[in-house]
Amino acid sequence: MGIDRLHMELDLRLQHQHADGSWGTLEPIEPHDAAELDPERGWANGRIYACQTCDEKVRVTPIEAEPRVD
Repeated sequence: MGIDRLHMELDLRLQHQHADGSWGTLEPIEPHDAAELDPERGWANGRIYACQTCDEKVRVTPIEAEPRVD
């Protein structure tokens, strides 16, 4: 199952907690180049989400996928 399909089926809100106890909502980062738009590459590397408050990033991948090393 592709990560976009999983996201659509579960309709989740991703959040993380800041040091002050507040919660920041993580939003998906849109691809910036043609290589990032490739669906096969996207499924293998998951989806990147960034906090709208502090810009911390999280990668979400299916368990069976091996995330790339940056």
